[in-house]
Amino acid sequence: MAIGLSVKFDFGGADTAPGTSVDVDSYGPPCLVFKNADNATIDTNNKMKVPAAGAGPYYSYWKHIYLYCDDPDGYTISNLRLYSDGASGYGTGVDLYVGLQFPTKNSGSDAGYEVASGSATTGDELVANHGGITTSASLFTYTVASPLTVSVSEAGNVIDLAAETSNYFLLQMKILNTASAGTLSNETFYVAYDYA
Repeated sequence: MAIGLSVKFDFGGADTAPGTSVDVDSYGPPCLVFKNADNATIDTNNKMKVPAAGAGPYYSYWKHIYLYCDDPDGYTISNLRLYSDGASGYGTGVDLYVGLQFPTKNSGSDAGYEVASGSATTGDELVANHGGITTSASLFTYTVASPLTVSVSEAGNVIDLAAETSNYFLLQMKILNTASAGTLSNETFYVAYDYA
């Protein structure tokens, strides 16, 4: 046996009660598409728009993501870290932001979940509109040498049982009016952990 972990994404439903959870490994690549809609569908519908000169920025609908334990195989999982390779391939005027707070998600609660909102033009900006997020930063500032620590609110602040999770980490794409229209390159982010 071996530790079984998944990265999942909640969407739809109502605040504190997501409608759907999906394992991102069941898609892609890409496994997530940032768009002007709250769904997990990998397609070219609900495309993000480049703001006109003097307008914007525009945002994707935010995504509630978390680490899910399928089978701890007798181990205790702790010290969760999120990071990128430190180099965005998106080009000028495009960035991927992560909330620096981690709203509650665990095997007994979805209390930190807030339905993603917005319009056909732009999603609502994360810091101003999600009650659990007060600051954010570019995900590309976090690397394997300097990762972002993701909290756990399970008993003991560790994951050691099947169906236990990390708290949510929220991602949102930001588009400035300096961006160019077109399909973006795929990017990869990483979730690392310790186990004993």
